[in-house]
Amino acid sequence: MKALVKYGKGTGMVEIRDVPEPKIKEDEVLVEVKAAAICGSDLHIWHDRHPYWPPVIMGHEFSGVIAQVGEAVKAWKVGDRIVSETRTGSCGTCYTCQSGYPQVCEHKRAFGIGINGAFGKVVAVPAKLLHRLPETISFEAGAIMEPMAVCATAILERCAFQAGESAVITGPGPIGLISLALVKAAGAGLIGITGRNSDQTFRAKKAEEIGADFFINVDQTDPIKEILKRTDGLGMDMLIETSGGAKAILQAFEMVRRLGRICAIGITGQEEAAIPYDRGIFKALRYDFCFSSSWTAWERSLRLVSKGLVKAEALITEVMPLEKWEKAFRLLENLEAAKVILVP
Repeated sequence: MKALVKYGKGTGMVEIRDVPEPKIKEDEVLVEVKAAAICGSDLHIWHDRHPYWPPVIMGHEFSGVIAQVGEAVKAWKVGDRIVSETRTGSCGTCYTCQSGYPQVCEHKRAFGIGINGAFGKVVAVPAKLLHRLPETISFEAGAIMEPMAVCATAILERCAFQAGESAVITGPGPIGLISLALVKAAGAGLIGITGRNSDQTFRAKKAEEIGADFFINVDQTDPIKEILKRTDGLGMDMLIETSGGAKAILQAFEMVRRLGRICAIGITGQEEAAIPYDRGIFKALRYDFCFSSSWTAWERSLRLVSKGLVKAEALITEVMPLEKWEKAFRLLENLEAAKVILVP
């Protein structure tokens, strides 16, 4: 089959290759991929700025139909519409797994990173990772359930965003826009999002379309002053950090109110990031580092989209054949898209 492969360490080294179709184990299913979304981590792998184990078929955000079922699989059948979690390799026996957080297991090797992923015709998936994709959700929308579940885990579960609270999101990239859609659905009283000059044309308009009350261009306006102005000097209840930018991380401590919360989702790509530690102490802030997604967040995200409370299609900019992968990658790299879907 044709698949998009990261075939070696270093910048680039990504191309479509002919590879064997996977053979499933008794506890796995073979999924015919219907849609696969591009993640920021795929771009980082392309540029050799993210952990990965080559050679590996890329892609971990996907939806599809079961084409074959392993002998030990009982709850699934050929033809079922599915989406899948990415926590392959989690050991199931360590303290973290036994505590109910297998998505954070140190042995985890996600699709498209540690094992072959979904940028191809079919992918082998452990049955325990599957979730049913309702008929009311398109395959394209299903392909963005993974990043939505990541955001739901962070914002709704770990950081416990409440209806009526205010939130500001730093960074209008795909994760920032999904976060915006979630807090909107959760009943936010006031929602803002920050970006730069490069975001003004496309992403600021997309944020407005999704439901942002305001957009702050940090290249033209001091975001701290603007937030304090809009909250009568109080600051926001929650700041959702999705940019990974050093300056945004520093400013976060001044943009939330005393006893406020910072929900950290964005990856910096650096060994260290400076924070005003004492300022956080004196304001009694809560700072939550968030990673990956829980089973419950997947189910919650599917319900939100199925009921129309989150308009997943509004997050999708382009749908392209797999052969157009490089054009799709560059659209995202040039900040000209929100989510781009590849169809194998």
